[in-house]
Amino acid sequence: MITLLFVISGVGAYHLYAMERAIARSIYADVLDDMQDIGYLNQALADYYTNKMAGLGWDVSTDVFAGSWPRGEGERARKERKESVTLAMKVTPSNVAKWLNAFVEGDTAFSFTGSSPSEYFDPGW
Repeated sequence: MITLLFVISGVGAYHLYAMERAIARSIYADVLDDMQDIGYLNQALADYYTNKMAGLGWDVSTDVFAGSWPRGEGERARKERKESVTLAMKVTPSNVAKWLNAFVEGDTAFSFTGSSPSEYFDPGW
């Protein structure tokens, strides 16, 4: 009976981990897509997704988008110059997901990093 309870708890914990990782990955993909469209990481966009992650109970006390570029409208990446946007996202999930991620990935935080070509055209071009 104890073995069955242990197995069921393990399966439930893994499903929680997989769900939280999928949510984090989808947030990363949404932010990167928005960055490509506007050419930079808008502060209002960063705040919106940071609040969304905080609502899930994740630790967002540090800058979860540290290492992302460009972050200001004046640094906007432009398609006509063949520039890219870079998004780095690192967030600490719930305790169960954190422990399982440490076992699977070797780190307690979900980390995603990537670059994509900007889709923003300067209107004056």
